[in-house]
Amino acid sequence: MEISWRNLKTRTAKKEGIAVYLTHDLSMLRLIETFSESAPQLTLMITVILQREDVEWVTGLKTVVSFAAISISLVMYHRSMRSFHKDKAQMTVTSSLVYFLWNLLLIAPRVAAIALFASILPLGMIAVHFICLWLALFLWAWRQKTDFMDSLAGEWLYRATVALIWYFSWINVSRGGSRRRSIIYHSMIAVDIMLLLGLWWWWNSDQDPSIFGMPALAVFISVGGSYTVGILGKIVYYKIFHPNKTATEESGDNEKAPAYLGMDEVDTPFSVEVHSPSPQPPPRPLTGAQKRMQKLADNFFS
Repeated sequence: MEISWRNLKTRTAKKEGIAVYLTHDLSMLRLIETFSESAPQLTLMITVILQREDVEWVTGLKTVVSFAAISISLVMYHRSMRSFHKDKAQMTVTSSLVYFLWNLLLIAPRVAAIALFASILPLGMIAVHFICLWLALFLWAWRQKTDFMDSLAGEWLYRATVALIWYFSWINVSRGGSRRRSIIYHSMIAVDIMLLLGLWWWWNSDQDPSIFGMPALAVFISVGGSYTVGILGKIVYYKIFHPNKTATEESGDNEKAPAYLGMDEVDTPFSVEVHSPSPQPPPRPLTGAQKRMQKLADNFFS
């Protein structure tokens, strides 16, 4: 509502810039909603399907759409964070599609492994698994010394939320060492997926475990293979499709751009004139949503 009110109230560049920051803030909230509501609901739906071993085409379609929606939310979040850096080239349709596909290949086996685990084991074991892994991820977020919120209580809540997102998917939330942390995370989740599948097989081994006629070995290969292909897709994306060029290089303009052109309109207390060679006063410090989202974008691409 605040975004809509600002857009209706004024059309000046400065106010529109503030609305842009609030839009990015909203993208973060949508991502949180995706992994606190949509992903758990999808896991529950697949768990019920596995327990009944019966699925109607409408339910199957809903499942596919839900997986796609989660991956799309990650793509939109990535594009939103990237738009904060005006000196960076933006994602193309091709790079967005590749980003969507490898995220889908990583999320689908993760949710499938949790659903298989939940479909056969007691509820208490499922709760223990979630709490233990979430706590480990929460402590990892704390060790990374995140600084997204202005208050200490808010920062602890943010870390708890990040740990919930990490339970399903990876996002970078702190500066430096993003590749190393990503490798650690995916290795840990891969081990957890194999552990969940192993427990599912062991708990149901006396009944010759299978899913819709698919033997346990085929389930292991399908889930593990999907996650492996997703990792390879992520590597290919960052090697080939990730837009590493700056916006200036992409446009073919090799002249050095003035420093103030890298700022968002809301960063400056004046109307920017591109042709003006005169020195400009320093930008005002960011506050509130502007400060949070700029910091998050900086951490995301560090």
